[in-house]
Amino acid sequence: MTKTFLYLMECYFYQDWQSEFPQVENVLFYFASKENSKILHNLIADIQYILKNNLSQKIFVDNDFDFDLLLEGYNSEKEWFEDAYVIISKKSNKLWSIRSILTIS
Repeated sequence: MTKTFLYLMECYFYQDWQSEFPQVENVLFYFASKENSKILHNLIADIQYILKNNLSQKIFVDNDFDFDLLLEGYNSEKEWFEDAYVIISKKSNKLWSIRSILTIS
């Protein structure tokens, strides 16, 4: 249940992500604008699963992400997942609303 989250981290938080994006939320916004609604839904489900099962720290320990939580201002892995969940959920809801309107029109 972490496949889409790993995809996000490997494809969007790559080695030089800071040269393209000033902040973490910009990467998440970009991800939400480029990926389809199924992938966004899967990412939200992955994050819910990770948080529900207290896997936040384990995910970061078990993987070698090009992302330093402390340098980005986060105190814990859980805090980052919670923040990412809020950002992606809000962006996903807005995009879903816009896409629905455009489909109806």
